[in-house]
Amino acid sequence: MARARSEKSLARFDRIALVLSGGGALGAYQAGAYAALENAGVRPNWIAGSAIGAVNAVIIAGNLPHERSFRLRQFWRELSRRVAVRADAGFHQHLRAVIERVRAQWKNGGAPPPRERSAIPTSELKELIEEVVDFGRINSGTVRVVLGATNLDTGAETFFDNDRHVLTIDHVLASTALPGMAPVAIDGQRYRGAAVSVAPLDDARPADTLCFVIDGYDPVPGARGGTSRSAREIAALRRNHDLRRMIALVGERMPAGLRRDPDIKKCLAEGSEATMTILRLVHEGADTELPAKMSDFSSASLMRRWQAGESDVGTSLTHPLWLAPPPRRLGVVVHELRGGVAARPR
Repeated sequence: MARARSEKSLARFDRIALVLSGGGALGAYQAGAYAALENAGVRPNWIAGSAIGAVNAVIIAGNLPHERSFRLRQFWRELSRRVAVRADAGFHQHLRAVIERVRAQWKNGGAPPPRERSAIPTSELKELIEEVVDFGRINSGTVRVVLGATNLDTGAETFFDNDRHVLTIDHVLASTALPGMAPVAIDGQRYRGAAVSVAPLDDARPADTLCFVIDGYDPVPGARGGTSRSAREIAALRRNHDLRRMIALVGERMPAGLRRDPDIKKCLAEGSEATMTILRLVHEGADTELPAKMSDFSSASLMRRWQAGESDVGTSLTHPLWLAPPPRRLGVVVHELRGGVAARPR
């Protein structure tokens, strides 16, 4: 019955978007969340990702719907196995030794620290991704894919978009760039992963949208708290879409003669009847143990995160009010589930 209610509510959305952020090993939470969406018959047609979210994004978009959850499991199991093999070879002992040397150097005013080793070599990550992703399917345009990266030569944020680019493994690696991985060069420019956001949705054509923002963690800056990037950009998106919605509402109440005025007509063209419902799921808060959690690729930890993602999506889809249309004056409504606990709607 819950699934039937969800499917009926989903019918009003023209676009189903999925925004996947970074977080290293916490990306297993996103994979589990997608598996639950697939099981409920929710299939995104617009996906944005960066860091480990870029990998999950291309696995989803680069496979047939009935194969996606299987391919996600295949990737995460093999990633866990390879990281474990690398750890058994002494990786963690080496990393601890490097950290201690760096601390000693900095205390004594020594040289800058050496580049951190990655949990998995770039060549192996590339091999794992290519095993589970069909780039021909990604570039067919069936699913819109946007990968976020930072251009290290200009400092500008860049979006690799299959609507404007032919996406390759290099674009994925440039968007991913796990800690310790070298930057990736594309067309002579060096790139590293950036914090992906809902910002590209502002440039998309107006459409009734259901957007799942799935954050492995919420990067709240500083010990005293603050506002994370995801929260800031969701707030900016809300301001823009609420304004468009209100312009459309005012236009409806204007006399026909006034609406024909050229200047007013241009103003009313900025209005939109489209609405957006954002379901933001946050797995972890920004605590002192976060770096260790992000680097914990053990099978047991990944399974717990996968199951948490499944559970949180299940809670979101069966909430009696979360998929209901927003009030007429609002362009965006936001619901949040943080660590499995629902916050008040915004």
